[in-house]
Amino acid sequence: MIPFLIGSIAIIRDSIKWVAVYIGIALFFFLVIEFRFACTHCFYYIQSKGWVKCMMLSGVPKIFKDRPGPLSLFEKIITVLGALPVFLFPVYWLISDHLLLGAYIVAWVLFFLTAHRYECVKCINFECPMNRVPAKIQKNFKNRGNLSDNFDLSGNEFRISGSNRYSSLKIQHEFKDFLYWYFVTLFLLFLAGLAIGIYSTGWVLAYIFLVFFHFYVLEQRFFCTHCPYYVMSEKKVRCMMNWGWPKHFRSRPYPPGKFDLAVTILGFLVVLLFPVPWLLKEPFLLGAYLVSISIFLLTIWRYECCRCIYFGCPFNRVSAEVKNEFERKKRVDCEFGED
Repeated sequence: MIPFLIGSIAIIRDSIKWVAVYIGIALFFFLVIEFRFACTHCFYYIQSKGWVKCMMLSGVPKIFKDRPGPLSLFEKIITVLGALPVFLFPVYWLISDHLLLGAYIVAWVLFFLTAHRYECVKCINFECPMNRVPAKIQKNFKNRGNLSDNFDLSGNEFRISGSNRYSSLKIQHEFKDFLYWYFVTLFLLFLAGLAIGIYSTGWVLAYIFLVFFHFYVLEQRFFCTHCPYYVMSEKKVRCMMNWGWPKHFRSRPYPPGKFDLAVTILGFLVVLLFPVPWLLKEPFLLGAYLVSISIFLLTIWRYECCRCIYFGCPFNRVSAEVKNEFERKKRVDCEFGED
């Protein structure tokens, strides 16, 4: 909804009627063109009864019959041609406001990056051109007719003792993880810095210093030093939030204490709240800033906290049985290594 909201803001400054046209184009694409020529081939659509159960169109009635199998060339062309007006329609109004244009582009980039990174790797709509599920898993799904709720793609899969359920944990981060989260974080900080910079260059420099001091000194000392990803790193940090930064502090491989958490949370709140006085003077930037924070927190909570091995973090969502299984395997590996 964020890119549509940005596009509507740009258009409504000129004409409410054109906003209505824009909404009509979007609805026609998603509920007719995409629904008929793309969604009818999707397994989520096919297995739905009466009403679609999909993360993008949940609750919409199934008005077209199922079409199992790959999309034809004609269907692909129609879907692409139908999507272009949705993306390009508001550009005429956006080019007169560089700020809105930049926000519009970034919003769509964030949408596709997040979908590509977290959903396309586990989606059973194998006919979608963006699907990233490995061919082996696709074949396994088709042969068995189902898969467990969580299937692992990185080789870090654990069977829960006494059950047939699986859970995947992220044992180590990769540079591509850092690039994604760096982009998301940078967008959030850019909005805050832009609001401050409109009124004062000096306070922008103070804000930049505050950000660096918190993330690379306070947070690293009181929070990151307890994190397994930090402990496993050698001379430089290898984390999705911090990659290549020197390890200034010794590792503390035990859960953080109340004081550590208090300092970390207080520093984080100061970073978030510092630009608010300037953002209040720029309502659009304030709205974008709040939405960016919400997206950041929801995305990391939904996709990362449920498979993170930093069990001492108060936001960790890995179940107790998976934690115990992981710790047990780690002890076994250590004992085997010592022998």
